[in-house]
Amino acid sequence: MPVTLADIAEELGVSMMTVSRAINNRGTISAETRERVLEVARQRGYQPNHQARGLATRRSFLIGLVVPDLTHSYFAELAKAISSIARPAGYEVLICSTEENAAQEVSEVTALRHRTDGLIIASSLTQAEAGVYRRLIREGARLVFLDRHFERMAGRAVVTDNVLVGRLATEHLIKLGYRSIGHLRSAEISIAKDRFEGYQQALREHGISFDQKLVRDCGLFEQNGYEAMRDWIAEGKLPRAIFAVNDPTAIGAMSALHEAGIKIPDEVAICGAGAIHYGPLLRVPLTTVNWDLTEMGQQATHLLIETIDGSKPKNGGPRKVVVKPELVVRNSCGAIVDNRRPSPLL
Repeated sequence: MPVTLADIAEELGVSMMTVSRAINNRGTISAETRERVLEVARQRGYQPNHQARGLATRRSFLIGLVVPDLTHSYFAELAKAISSIARPAGYEVLICSTEENAAQEVSEVTALRHRTDGLIIASSLTQAEAGVYRRLIREGARLVFLDRHFERMAGRAVVTDNVLVGRLATEHLIKLGYRSIGHLRSAEISIAKDRFEGYQQALREHGISFDQKLVRDCGLFEQNGYEAMRDWIAEGKLPRAIFAVNDPTAIGAMSALHEAGIKIPDEVAICGAGAIHYGPLLRVPLTTVNWDLTEMGQQATHLLIETIDGSKPKNGGPRKVVVKPELVVRNSCGAIVDNRRPSPLL
């Protein structure tokens, strides 16, 4: 038989009202009690009756998740974290992948807005294209921006410090003795602009002149990194080290370097960002910058459910959560790494 709120209440020795408040993230109960209720609900396989709840509350109890690329383990991990909070709270998650296509993203968001109670969006839109989200927020849409953000946007957001991402990667290369440091850049979206700024900051602070010839524009996929690096190799004058905007771009660039017989890191060192799950398993394990995707996805879900319930953030205004990044040192930059120790990502 299906598990009911009464079953959970009886097991914990609390009232059904307490269980209901915890499941629906409403009312004033302690965080400890809410977590106990949600844990028992997970263990017992509690499934809310969405149809009955929807009729009573005029809600769908659906959350929309819009991401650029579900084949990228980065976004798959975020989706898993979001579901881990949404489902015990009584929400199902509808996921759409936009393939980094702005028109497709706008179409998906427009459709999901009317089918869901709120949206979590990792956007591919540029700052200049963000007007669509300002309009939706003015119209009352419940939005939380994840991983990527827009300046002066009223919606809530959960991001990492991408300027620091760029600084950590570039400073690591500088500390290893490299002075000719290139950058594979994706110029339009917020994360790419911030990481490029961090790259430039690190060069300035260490007295290294910025050279535009050492910056190559590409996209965010492995194929983009491969093609950009292949063209760079054909032109000659490769930098001694490269910071790539993200791990897929770095991995694509590494493929082109291997294909051309250029040794990593002996001839060219490379660092990525985002800690893709198979980075430690590459022919040359990839140095990267990592941040807690589970925390990021869970924080975004809590913020969205607060927004759906009409709760106000503690600071009384739009809320932005920043998850701290940290460097993960492997072999691709030439650092001495103790390979006897298991990778923290395995």
